[in-house]
Amino acid sequence: MKNAERLADRFAAAVAVHADRSALRIGDRCWDYRELDDELSRLRATLAEVCTDPDRPVAVVVDGTAATFLPMLAVLFSPHPLIPLDAASPQSRVSTILTDTGALLWRTAPGTGADTAPGAESAPGYPRVDCAVLAYTSGSTGTPKAVRQGDELWLHQATELAHELGIVPGSVVAQALPATFGGGLDVTVTSLLAGALLWTLDPRIDGVGDLVAELRGRRPQSLHLSPALLRAVLDTAGAGEALSGIDLVATCGEALDAVEVDRLRALTPEVTFVNRSGSSETGNLAFNSFTPDRELPTGTLPAGRIAAGKHIRVLDEHGTPLPDGAVGAIEVRSPHLARGYLCDGELVDFATHGTGDQGVPTALPVRSHRTGDMGRVVGDRLTLLGRSDDTVKIRGYRVDIGEVTAAARAADGVGDAVVIARESAGRTELVAYVAPPRTARAPAIATVRTAIGRAVPSWMVPTHIVLLPELPRTERGKVDRSALPAPRRRPAYMPPATGTEKLLAPIYADLLGIGTDGIGADDDFVALGGDSLTAVTLLRRVEETFGVSLPPSAPITDPTVRDLAARIDAGAPMSADGVVVHLRGTDDVAASNDPGGSPAHTPIVFAFAGAGESALAFAPLARRLSGYRVIGLHAHGLENLGIPDPTIRRAARRFAGHVRRFCPHGPYRFVGHSLGGVIAMEVARILIDDGEVIEHIVCLDTVLTGPLQRRLPVHLPASTDDTADTATGSDVVDPEQAAAEHCSTWELWRTRVALLTAGWWPRPADAQWSLFHELGRRSALLHRLHPWPGPVTVVLAEDNPDPGEWWDVIAPDHQGVHRISGDHNGILRAPHVDATAEIVTDALTGANV
Repeated sequence: MKNAERLADRFAAAVAVHADRSALRIGDRCWDYRELDDELSRLRATLAEVCTDPDRPVAVVVDGTAATFLPMLAVLFSPHPLIPLDAASPQSRVSTILTDTGALLWRTAPGTGADTAPGAESAPGYPRVDCAVLAYTSGSTGTPKAVRQGDELWLHQATELAHELGIVPGSVVAQALPATFGGGLDVTVTSLLAGALLWTLDPRIDGVGDLVAELRGRRPQSLHLSPALLRAVLDTAGAGEALSGIDLVATCGEALDAVEVDRLRALTPEVTFVNRSGSSETGNLAFNSFTPDRELPTGTLPAGRIAAGKHIRVLDEHGTPLPDGAVGAIEVRSPHLARGYLCDGELVDFATHGTGDQGVPTALPVRSHRTGDMGRVVGDRLTLLGRSDDTVKIRGYRVDIGEVTAAARAADGVGDAVVIARESAGRTELVAYVAPPRTARAPAIATVRTAIGRAVPSWMVPTHIVLLPELPRTERGKVDRSALPAPRRRPAYMPPATGTEKLLAPIYADLLGIGTDGIGADDDFVALGGDSLTAVTLLRRVEETFGVSLPPSAPITDPTVRDLAARIDAGAPMSADGVVVHLRGTDDVAASNDPGGSPAHTPIVFAFAGAGESALAFAPLARRLSGYRVIGLHAHGLENLGIPDPTIRRAARRFAGHVRRFCPHGPYRFVGHSLGGVIAMEVARILIDDGEVIEHIVCLDTVLTGPLQRRLPVHLPASTDDTADTATGSDVVDPEQAAAEHCSTWELWRTRVALLTAGWWPRPADAQWSLFHELGRRSALLHRLHPWPGPVTVVLAEDNPDPGEWWDVIAPDHQGVHRISGDHNGILRAPHVDATAEIVTDALTGANV
């Protein structure tokens, strides 16, 4: 049975004192303490009808709504051990938990009764877990474990949290942590036992934008959330207004970098920030409170002051205590720990050391638990240094993965990051997974690698850096390491052989942030994180070093050190008429210059670049289109000497000729990015007039708002946003007028001359792209876009201003309009290109998109 002093008793005392105070707000519904107690009593009576054994665990699946939150509270303040389960939990996990515990699964809204999992009711001899809460750990690094938390842990924790977080009677406590997450249940229990108003928020249901809007409408005294959610809130428009007036912001669950607190202070200077550390096994472990006038450290925040009633020992690998300041394994001793685990139906108790043991003055038995963390203690201050399995040896050096993670998070353009160690071919490698802020463009891999290299020694720089739209997380908000994708393997190291290769490899290493001795002859520029901007610098360095001028597509068509060195030695460009670029795919089916060099059975996809874009922009996409040979096409004169095509129709005729040269007859598959989507449709019209078949066109973020909209022969519904400006030339201001307003007469005439002489002589790549972007924009102003009658799949970036319904008019036979994360150019780059490639592949294969 539970401890003599129970949570239910403490809650009953709170109800008696605060009966008329507001207790709980979920959505638009609010209960005072008397109403809440009445509702929970009614629910407990309903539960008693189907479960007469008070020792039997009861599991409640909680989704953030009142219909599930109230039953969870009813069980919590009852004799039954509570198993809180998040609605995001996979069914297989729920089934395993029910089987292991013999719990009754209470699937109920108020008044609807209860239900059990198949077989659970008849499960013989289910374990007597003797606890208040049976908390399953997140399982972010392995199999989840059931932690048996007694009333004594929760009562002590609630008292301490109320003091540390300023939760007093009448406080409005905004909780944006899942209630099933230990940190969320902490705040829930503390608020309701203290006589405060608990206001639950679940951004997983309504989104971060709605959370910010809710905070603007109501002014809580404190806000409780995860570090990842805090970063997302700080990235959201209106965050400053939403956070102003909040006295205290607290995070838990993961380490936080001081730079995030600095960002918080910039929006609301008077706020107190608290980062709290703990675990399901230990409860509160440490608090680090930063009042507005307290100076912030650099890097990751230390755990802080050790929680009351907790004694922490730092042990060496033999279990011997270490002196203050030494780094070792963390052991916690306290009468307020969990009682132990439930493993395979058996109770496993934590070690007990008697009363008053090891500096913990108490009449209660003292338990101990090794957390699996590394850290150090100086006085009453704790610094956590990552998991014990996060300290690895790389090339003979001991590496603290937490330090590398902090360096990755500090890199420009990185919103969140985690670094892990993986075994590959008998050696340990570091892999950094990074995600951009919600509203920002993803950083280049080379930029991130270089930033890490400036912060840590070379042997600590991750071998692989993987860009993701966001880090996968468990239902408790922690990084789900088991869901992190394996990085793409680099080829076996082959040392540069020729003189050119030996000179070129250090250039790769410098630009991509990789140690000079780590670049081999077969290392790939794109695979290592090179993008179009890095390519510009690479070409400039090549020209300075070798005196050879290569076209912008060269690092894409010949991306390895070996291939680019051979290209340099040949000293001649290889692009067909400066228009066609062969892009290497995942199956290594890229063609040579000879159109007949590609296997006849390999289908070709023609990819049309947008205004001022090189076809090399399609390189990341091409590498993800398995089973296709991708041929990129960009404007005449962009890479070669030649007069640009003045109209989209003229460019389409030129492109149609190139398409026919590679593939005399259809069916044809086209992909067009930005203005390239319009060009793809015009090329298709020409080929259809010649009796050919167009199998499918995929338009990637073709923006209709702006120049293209001006001469449309069909009516489009009014746009709700006519102010967008993207690389397609969606500005609605006449270019001559805009230039005249911001340029001197000399600059205006210089621009006009540059446009008239575009393609006549070579210019630096970035200047050339900018010039051809303007030419493409002007051709869009002259073009009359007629509806396309064939099958089209449309992909829109998140910043595209067009309503998706416009494509019902432009392409009546479209197969779907998909809006994905990433900006106009970002959908062709990691991490968002994976989602783009999936849609393109489905469209080209005829899958349901």
